[in-house]
Amino acid sequence: QDMTASILLLVCLAVPRYIAATVHTVIAGDTNDLITKLALVADHDVVLLPPGDYVFDLNYDPNIGGYRDGDLCNAMPTVSGPPWLDSDLLIRGTGSIRSDVKLVGATFENCNRNVVIENLSLYAVPIGPTDYVWSPVAEDGDSGTMLRNTYVQVPVIANLQSYYNYGSIFEALNMMSERIAVMYSTIETNPPVPSMGTNVGLTDGGGGVAVIKSTFAGFAMGLDLRLDCNAYYYKPWCQAGAGVGVDELNRDYKIYGNDLSQNTIGSDGDPAVINLLSPNTPKGQGYFVNTFIDLLRYNTSYDAPYLPIKIRVKNVKKAGETTIYRVPSAYPEPLPGFISASEPQYYQFDSTARVKNKSKVFFKQVEIQSKFPGVPGSLTWMYHDGTTWSTVSHVVSGAWYKITFPTKKMNGLIAIFKN
Repeated sequence: QDMTASILLLVCLAVPRYIAATVHTVIAGDTNDLITKLALVADHDVVLLPPGDYVFDLNYDPNIGGYRDGDLCNAMPTVSGPPWLDSDLLIRGTGSIRSDVKLVGATFENCNRNVVIENLSLYAVPIGPTDYVWSPVAEDGDSGTMLRNTYVQVPVIANLQSYYNYGSIFEALNMMSERIAVMYSTIETNPPVPSMGTNVGLTDGGGGVAVIKSTFAGFAMGLDLRLDCNAYYYKPWCQAGAGVGVDELNRDYKIYGNDLSQNTIGSDGDPAVINLLSPNTPKGQGYFVNTFIDLLRYNTSYDAPYLPIKIRVKNVKKAGETTIYRVPSAYPEPLPGFISASEPQYYQFDSTARVKNKSKVFFKQVEIQSKFPGVPGSLTWMYHDGTTWSTVSHVVSGAWYKITFPTKKMNGLIAIFKN
């Protein structure tokens, strides 16, 4: 009996633990419950916000003192180690539209996590007796922040003393050593009249910027980018020689399909550098897009991290940008009988290109296999259309697994499981 128990113990210890991430569903409109749930989050967890108004304490004023309960990152457990390796979080509103979930007076400041904020609205408002204003997103944690289908509203700032920020002007999104992606979102002042204040929509800290199919309105400058050739930090595209660093530039800066017209200045940058930007999916036939940066993740080597994916397009009728990022959490949850890797292999694809035929997507075998060590069963690719999962057939092609993307327009979620 003791020997049997020992064998069972050894078997249990030998099998890797693949525990599904926790889904924390907040009580609708309850800010205290949101703070409680954030205090419980672990790597790859999900926080779901049902429709409601989440209004935080608007009486706190740093000039007087007190406690700011709207600092949502402060409510989360402290993260140790490199954040781009071991701390991912998905925060998603569950309403049918992003205005169903309103966070008033909430901020995301130095979360030190790779965070996707999706399908909700953030309102920065003057607080306390001196009308102090905090930037709704301010990050400097060598990690990544994604705003997807998010609405952000900030007040017009004319008095530079009445706000909290890291620079000499008020920035709605302040990025330092951080990668930032803004997709299908609107960032604006209230009212959206650029001549009234000195606001900036987004400040680039040099960690990589993607702004795609989004609107910035009401700012003195919509996007404050480091697309120039001053000596402040290393820019390989400014080195001597034609074409040097251009591929890296186009991986780290993706500014496509946006409306920046409702600002005094849409974006800055050296025209010579801006002219080097070009979409990674040009008009043409039968070619590979071989290298993709993970839009959500930052790495100190700058031009990284890469994804183990390449795409072969057959016939592109209109050029556009194709992007991918690894979703922080195994959500939507896999169907019964399917096992997600402990590091979820969920990949969100988006493309502004118009293609005539479905594209082939290749996943590097050794990278995918390494995510499921010791897990029995066969690999299964699935596609989520926003409502349901469906299986996607795959074949081995040399050192790659190959699938056909289920739709001509490469927009959607592809996940890999064991079953």
